Parts: sequence; structure tokens; C-alpha cells
Amino acid sequence: MNTCQYPTDNALSRENPETIHRPQYRVTENDQGTQVQIALPGVKRDDLKLTLLQGSLQIEARRDQETPQDWKTHGDVRPITHYGLSLRLASRLDGTQTTAALDAGILTLQVPLREEAKPRQIHVN
Repeated sequence: MNTCQYPTDNALSRENPETIHRPQYRVTENDQGTQVQIALPGVKRDDLKLTLLQGSLQIEARRDQETPQDWKTHGDVRPITHYGLSLRLASRLDGTQTTAALDAGILTLQVPLREEAKPRQIHVN
């Protein structure tokens, strides 16, 4: 898998003593670039932060678990879950043109190929 490398150490974990969970994700490639799907169940758009930094896409998210006041919980229920994932992009991808959509707990990122990395047809004289 040349598109993305394995997750790197997340700076968020050094800033926050909370446990950072690495979400499940899937990477697929096609002629136009790469699609990354990341499972972030219960995360709202406002609680999601995407950053492109030195060729890496960094995803940070949090999910609040609200328990109704009249409910009692059994065991230790954490009110907030933090997610963090850092994916290094291959040099042939243009991270500045990345698009993102969040639907039904799945964050879908489309990372296109750089223009110079796209296949070109060469005309023969």
C-alpha cells in the first residue's frame, strides 16, 4: 500500500492524558486518486478536525456520550471518546485538494492525484 503509510504517533496523545482511540479505516485507489473511509460512529461535524501537515492527513474527533438524567449506568461509562489518526500521503497525491464528507458515522476522504502523476496519452506524429 503505497498511498498511505501506517498511522504515525499522534501529537494529540501528548497534549491530552485521555486515551486516544485509533478508528478503523479502509483505503482504496483508482485512476483519479485515493479514497479513505474512516469509521467515526456518533461523531458530529463540529467535533471533527482535519489537518494537512507536511504530507500527512491528521484526523482528530470526539464523541460525547450523553446519558439521559433519569438513567443509571452500570460500570464506568466515559462521557467523551477521543479518536486520532495520522496518515502519511504518497508524494503522488495532492493533499491540498482533499474533499471530505461525513455520513452515517463514516468519514470519506477523496485525495486526488497530482496533475503530474496522472496518466497522459502521448500523441505520435
